[in-house]
Amino acid sequence: MRSQVLWLTLLLAAPVVAGCESPVQDEEISDLGPEVEGLEESEYHRYGQNCLACHGGYGPGPLFSFAGTVFSSPTSDIPVQAARITITDSAGQTVTRQSNCAGNFYIEPDVIEPTFPVRVEVECTLPDGTLRRNVMGTRINRDGGCASCHAVGGPTADSPGQVFCVPEGVDAGFEVPPDCPGGPEGRGGG
Repeated sequence: MRSQVLWLTLLLAAPVVAGCESPVQDEEISDLGPEVEGLEESEYHRYGQNCLACHGGYGPGPLFSFAGTVFSSPTSDIPVQAARITITDSAGQTVTRQSNCAGNFYIEPDVIEPTFPVRVEVECTLPDGTLRRNVMGTRINRDGGCASCHAVGGPTADSPGQVFCVPEGVDAGFEVPPDCPGGPEGRGGG
C-alpha cells in the first residue's frame, strides 16, 4: 500500500515538475554555447547574443527589461561604446542608457516595466564628433531582447540584422578599446 501511495504521488507530481520547464527556452539558452574561457559573467559577456534568453525571467541571470548590443555597422563585429539607447514605451515612460565598451547595455525592471509597443532610438557619436541617430522603423511588441530579432550580421529573411550606428561601407573609425574585456575577443574572436 505504501508503495502505491508513493507511486501515485510521483505520478501526480510529474506534470507539475515538467510544467516548470520550457524546451524552447532551454534550447535557446543551450544554443548560446559556453561562456568564453577567461571572461567572467558580467555586463561585458556574450556581446551580440540574446541577453533575455538568460535575463528575461526564465534563465539564471538577473532580470532585465531590455538588453542588447550596438555595433558599428550592419556587418561589423566592432561594438560601439557610449551609444545612447533611448526606450519610450506607449505609456510615455522614457529611459536612456549608454552602451559599454563591448557595445552592451541593459535596463532593469525596477527602472522600467514597459507598456508595449515600445519605440527605440540609438544615437552614436562618431570618433570625428558627428552625431548619428537611428530610430527603429517599427515598434517592439513582444520583448526587450534586441537580439531576439536583431541577429548578429546583416539583414536576412529571418532578421533585420544587428543594431548598428552607420550604414554598410561607411568607415566611422570605431575601434574596440584594447582593455575591454568583451567585444570580438570576448566572444571568441567575433
